[in-house]
Amino acid sequence: MGLNGPVLIRRARYRCSKTGRMVFPLDAILDLPACEVSVSLARRALRLGTLTSFAGLQEELLVQHNVRLTDSTLDLLMQAAGGVAERDRQAEMDRLEKVPMGLHREELVPRERSAPKRLYISCDGVTYRTRYRECDPDRVGEQRLIYQEMKAGTVFWQDEREHWHKQVLAGRDGPERFGLSLWNLAVRCGMLIAPEVIFISDGGTWCNTVAEMYFKDATRILDWYHLSEHIWETGRQLYPQDEKAAGRWVNKCLTHLHDSSGIGLLRHLERSRPCRVAGEQAILDGLIGYVCPRLAITDYVDYRAAGYVIGSGMMESTCKQLVTQRLKGTGMQWSEAGAVAMTGLIAHRINRTWDRFWASRPLQRAA
Repeated sequence: MGLNGPVLIRRARYRCSKTGRMVFPLDAILDLPACEVSVSLARRALRLGTLTSFAGLQEELLVQHNVRLTDSTLDLLMQAAGGVAERDRQAEMDRLEKVPMGLHREELVPRERSAPKRLYISCDGVTYRTRYRECDPDRVGEQRLIYQEMKAGTVFWQDEREHWHKQVLAGRDGPERFGLSLWNLAVRCGMLIAPEVIFISDGGTWCNTVAEMYFKDATRILDWYHLSEHIWETGRQLYPQDEKAAGRWVNKCLTHLHDSSGIGLLRHLERSRPCRVAGEQAILDGLIGYVCPRLAITDYVDYRAAGYVIGSGMMESTCKQLVTQRLKGTGMQWSEAGAVAMTGLIAHRINRTWDRFWASRPLQRAA
């Protein structure tokens, strides 16, 4: 199937007497992929597929090219090309893992662009529905959907004209391996020679692991909005029946945080704690326990004075582009391979490496 409809190609077919495998010698001569869709059509269809559902994609193919592709064909194409994108990423990690951290590993990563004056690095996770089921502990004999987390990372910066740019990646790896992949992306973007490197994220355990393992020399920032959400959650627990009172309490906390950074917020919480009853003290202790170990990355007064970004807006938009828009649509459920393949293709589109990726003949390599 090509861009203008079906194309008939007559070719000889041979079967191996030992393995039963079918071979089409003309396919290799014409450089045809193993699937029954031309590379040109697959390339265009999958790019559109990173932006819309298969239903929307099928409609557009019919309107623009008078071509019909089934769900199963599109799924096979996605997993073939996207699977190659993921294998390429994993192969790069395998290559880097064989070399100890330090100068030798750094020399393996080519710098693909000039280093900006200030480079930001961030990561986060987004849950999505899978096709898998597990026993529901609350309902005997019933099963429930399993949700999984897709890790997302981004490296972003401003150019001389103050235009923002970013590179992204996604994966289902553990923190150590995903962190290596993010480090690889950051080095390609000029991290090793950038005058300033900032790592901004929420306070999640795996994000901290990534930061400690690969970005120790970066300036760490706890995302302002993430900490604000914790403050709002505490306020609603203290005033469950009075939203206005909760808002006033939260605004006072945010004022201390804005004017005196995390240490100012912590002192305010500790001063107000004795005035609370036992149950409310326990609620405040939860917020105090969250802020205390993260004081070193909540110096917002100095961050603003230096002109740093203190919110995770770029990371949130990356999560939306990589995962939310395509993997979390109504009724969507994904296999492990399908979710990873789709986000791998989306990353190539966002990173503007789509043409380079397809020049590497992913459908032929998938065979």
